[in-house]
Amino acid sequence: MGRTPVPADRVAQFLDDILASPVELAAVIGAQRAVLASLPGGVLGEALARPRRVLIGMGSSRFAALDAAARWRLAGLDAAAEMASASGPSRGGADTLAIVISSSGSTVEAVAAAKRHRAAGSAVIAMTSRPGSALAWEADIVMPLRGTRAETSGIATLSYRATVAGLLTMDRDAGVDAQLDAAPAALGQVIADRAGWVSAAADLLDTGREIHVLADGFLAGTAEQAALMLREAPRIAAPPYDTGDWLHVGLYTLFPGDAVLLIAGSPADAEAISTIRARGGRVAVIGPNREGAHLAIPAGQSHAGSAVAAVLTVSLAVELLAVELWGRAGRQRAT
Repeated sequence: MGRTPVPADRVAQFLDDILASPVELAAVIGAQRAVLASLPGGVLGEALARPRRVLIGMGSSRFAALDAAARWRLAGLDAAAEMASASGPSRGGADTLAIVISSSGSTVEAVAAAKRHRAAGSAVIAMTSRPGSALAWEADIVMPLRGTRAETSGIATLSYRATVAGLLTMDRDAGVDAQLDAAPAALGQVIADRAGWVSAAADLLDTGREIHVLADGFLAGTAEQAALMLREAPRIAAPPYDTGDWLHVGLYTLFPGDAVLLIAGSPADAEAISTIRARGGRVAVIGPNREGAHLAIPAGQSHAGSAVAAVLTVSLAVELLAVELWGRAGRQRAT
């Protein structure tokens, strides 16, 4: 079924935001480091030393939080990502660091969560693009999500990557900091190389049906963000799955000719690709090529030894794919 064409200026704004990503990410990382360096001695360390970390947000904010929480659990921390609008929120207290994320700083549920945690004695870090916002007023520490510009399309691209970067700085790991330094150049490389793959990838995935988005469960937030870009821009149904779990619960709605976007990195990649092909589907892989894939998108691979930069390029590649699909005549719906 065709879609009513979307105003061309909105597509152009989305693309402008994407193309600004390398410069903006470098700027926002600098701004985040400057804020942390300006804090009175021990303030951040005291907050991060609390044994419980609760990350709270909605939409892309929560997606970035999902991956950070998984990373911190792997490091042995008690960390969980929580939906700000959930009716059964976690408790706060003197043992808790609440990281509340809202780019606008005015999301009602996020502000309420910060107030609740502050009243309970939690330390509160607000991540927002607006330092004078209601959310910022409820926080002990404010982490900026804007460097030199805001998004113009209304789609969380720059702010998503700023959130990922800000959460990575909380690892307080010199190795991670060095990898963050490589991320803007990695984004720039994906942008520079896009002419070699974006049209072919769009051809493969533009089936008129839903696109299954698969990734290792450790990067559940990355998969969620990728699927959101396909839903929010070109208005394509795109459910996200853990690659291994897809083999148990997701394959039932994959029919001959359907498409899968696979973010490489799961132990189940090979079995998933074999299953997709056996069911007559098509698969595009983001990251290192996998045997049996129909197409490989050169993003999500280590850049200058940086796994951090690799993860950040995945979101950018999907955005470039989304804007290509969005701009195609006859494949749009009204916004």
